[in-house]
Order: sequence, then C-alpha cells, then structure tokens
Amino acid sequence: MKKQLFQAGIKAILPLCVGAFPFSFIVGAISITAGMNVLQSTLWSFFVFAGSSQMVALGLIQSSASIIVIMFTTFIINLRHLLYSASLSEYVKEYPFHIRALMAYGLTDEVYATSIGEMKQEKEGRIWFYMGVMGGFWFNWVLANFLGAVIGSSFPHIADYGLDFAMVAAFIAIVIPQVKSRECIVAALVATFTGILLAELPYSIGLVVAAVVGVFAGYRMDLASEADEAKRAEEQSNTHLVDGQYGAA
Repeated sequence: MKKQLFQAGIKAILPLCVGAFPFSFIVGAISITAGMNVLQSTLWSFFVFAGSSQMVALGLIQSSASIIVIMFTTFIINLRHLLYSASLSEYVKEYPFHIRALMAYGLTDEVYATSIGEMKQEKEGRIWFYMGVMGGFWFNWVLANFLGAVIGSSFPHIADYGLDFAMVAAFIAIVIPQVKSRECIVAALVATFTGILLAELPYSIGLVVAAVVGVFAGYRMDLASEADEAKRAEEQSNTHLVDGQYGAA
C-alpha cells in the first residue's frame, strides 16, 4: 500500500514536473552566469528548493546586493508557505517531528496544490502520497537545475525565451479544478485582483499580501456559510416543532 501511494504521488505531480523543468533549468543556467560553479548551483537548488526566491536571489546577486537584502527579500517571498503549513497542520499533527520537518522542507506551491486534496481525506498511509509528490518534484527540480548549470549556461539569454511559462500553465491546470466551493472561488478572485493591484510593490510583497487577503476573504465567506447553515437548521427545527404541536392538538 505504501508503494502504491508513493507511486500515485509521483504520478500526480508529473504534469507540474514537466512545467517546472524549464524553470529550474533556467535557474541553473543563470546561476552559472551569476558566478557559481556547477556544484554550487546544484547544491543550492538541493538545499533551498524554492524557485521564485532562487530566481529573485540570483537577480540580487548579479546586482551586488548585500546578504541581508537577499535574506530579507527571499524571506518575504516565502511567507506564503506559512499559509500552506497552517492549512496542512491539522492533518499532519499526529506525525513525529522529523517527518513534519521533512514535509515542511518540501512544501512548495506545486507540492501543496497536488497533495492537499489527498491529505484532507484522512486516508491511512496518506503520508506516502505526500512523500511521492514531494520526492518526485524535488528530484525533477534538482536534476533540471544541474542540467541547466551544465548545458543551459551556453545560452546567455535563456531567461528571455519564455520557457518558465510552462510551469505557470501547468500550475493553473492543477489548481483551477480544485476551486469548486464558493469559499474557494471568493478567495481565488480576491487574491487575484489584489495581486494585480499590488504587482508593483517591491520584493514581491504584493503576492504575500494578496495571499493573506485572499485567505481572509475565504475565511469570512466560510463563516458566513456556516452562519447560514445554522440559521436554516434552526428554522427547520422550529418548523418541525410547530408542526408537532399542531399535530398533537
């Protein structure tokens, strides 16, 4: 069963692996032009495992930014992962700390989008599905970065080819089918419009704010839905009570 769930996780993440491969390839190529060697580039991707922050950090390195600026910027960009962690926390709290730490290490946008549905189902051994998703995407990311460092650096303007859009398209294809409930739709729309309005903010802060605002909007909608359901249940209860009284009379 563990093997089957692990393989199912790898199969589920494959579409996003295809989309992420060009992006990581570009990161590997640019890292060489930024002054890294192949080993440094590969190890960096191995340990950091965060595409958007890696790309931004490379730009800052090339502009000779200080290490403090680089650390602060990547920290801001990755704040959205706190939301992913909060969403997953209730489904993984029974796992030991080292397992949760490993899950946190591999919790990217793509891994979360692919695994959250399975994790919510409370199935026995679902952790192996997550590990399959995480492991498959991680291996794909590091391999693509390595190949980009070795081969892609021969193309000095590879970042201008638009290859990274493949990951965006694949991610949209994975996420959109999951946006079904009214709460999810509201959260997605609010986050989208907020992100567009705040797109000019530095250090990608607009994305973080958009995510927080979207989650809050979805949360408020969820509370409103629960209140409506409670009100309907109370009205139905009162109706049955009145009907029972008249029937007794």
